Amino acid sequence: MEPSGVTEMSPPRGLSTKAHGLRLIRAVTVSADLLVTGIYLVALSLGLRDPLLVHVLTVVLIALAVYGMVVLPFATGVAVSLVISLTTVGAWMMSRSTVLGWDVLAMVGLCVFAGSQQRLRMSRLQRLKQQTDDLDEELSLKGQALDLAQQNHEALTRKLSKYQQLHTIAEQLSRLSHLDGITQLAVARAFELIGKSDVCLLYLVEKAQQELALYASKKAPGVAVIRAKQGDQFDQYVLRTQRPLLVNDVRRDFRFTSTGAADRPIGSVIACPILMGESTEGLLRLDSAKSGAYTQDDLRFLDILLDLVDTAIANARLFAQTQQLAITDGLTALYRRQPFLEQLAREIARATRSRESLTVLMVDIDDFKRYNDTFGHTAGDLVLKTVAEIARETIPRDGMCARYGGEEFAILLPHASREQSRDIADQLRRDVESRVRTMGNGSGRAVTVSLGIAVFPDDAQSDLELLRRADQRLYHAKRMGKNRVCSS
Repeated sequence: MEPSGVTEMSPPRGLSTKAHGLRLIRAVTVSADLLVTGIYLVALSLGLRDPLLVHVLTVVLIALAVYGMVVLPFATGVAVSLVISLTTVGAWMMSRSTVLGWDVLAMVGLCVFAGSQQRLRMSRLQRLKQQTDDLDEELSLKGQALDLAQQNHEALTRKLSKYQQLHTIAEQLSRLSHLDGITQLAVARAFELIGKSDVCLLYLVEKAQQELALYASKKAPGVAVIRAKQGDQFDQYVLRTQRPLLVNDVRRDFRFTSTGAADRPIGSVIACPILMGESTEGLLRLDSAKSGAYTQDDLRFLDILLDLVDTAIANARLFAQTQQLAITDGLTALYRRQPFLEQLAREIARATRSRESLTVLMVDIDDFKRYNDTFGHTAGDLVLKTVAEIARETIPRDGMCARYGGEEFAILLPHASREQSRDIADQLRRDVESRVRTMGNGSGRAVTVSLGIAVFPDDAQSDLELLRRADQRLYHAKRMGKNRVCSS
């Protein structure tokens, strides 16, 4: 493939034909000069003495000599003219003819004149050739400059396109408030924006385990399923250094020992951390089986993209925290009353369609006001938190526990029968009695709770009626002596 720029062009067909014709004329001229010179010498050697015929042959030789000086290359023309001149001089010396002497002088003068003209033409041609070469070189330089400008224009166009895509991504991220949507968009756009990749992975740090977890991924067709769910040495390096990573050839980078992942070959890697203040919350990484797939421009664009993703993830987490605060109680971390009522309405509708039962438990701490007055509100708050923790541990995974008001709690048990609900309620009552004391050091009187149970659809057909029946049975349990469960 020819390099870009000005390419060497073959001469036009017309110029080639003219050059061939000129070579033919020169060959004919040399042949004619030699032929006439030979005839002239033969005629003289045979004793030709006719002055007119000698003069005619001499004039022909003069004409050929002058024509040779004009047509032939300078050195060839001089050689041919010299041969003819020596021949005519020899003929003049033999005949001592005055006419032949003038012929010789005329020939010498004409040859000298023709030779000087030929030199002038050659000098002009040399200058023209030099000018042509200079123009060709200038044209070549301008062509190279044009190619370079075109390459720069294309590079700037690509960069502008990427910046426009970044602007679009920023708008898309600003409309998302959930972490899953943000991570999926980040992976898809990074895979598209950077390109040249086999895999794009986004990891976030799990705070509880303090390790990476794969949140979103995208891979090219034909690439095996991603098995490194907690990251590999490249991801750990970015997590540890909190700096972007660009590896052009994994096999030659002394920082890493492996030549690839267990599920796919890796030749080059590019990755950037997801930073929240001073801590690393995760990273986004792309890799390719080819070495040298990525450039510093790719790393720069990925870093800009991750700045947008950092902000979007921070906003999503803040939104999730705000939502959680709106539906949970700040002291006990249980659901508030309104979310509980909404979930109860949904569960009753579901139970009605599926003809299943569900249970509501109302729980109240016995003598809580007297406990508060005796030990203070700080101790009362500690009791509330401990009872809430025991309730969370006791109810099934599909259950729901809420702080209904003051020292009163509400528990929703989908699919539970009256007997199952009574067992759960009695277990909760016993755990509170055994684990919660009036003194924080474990001494003092035990704290107890009373519970009321109402079952849908046996005890009530609506959510509010179900709550009212459970509340009635709660207060019946208190009237019966407290620290007990009332289910009927």
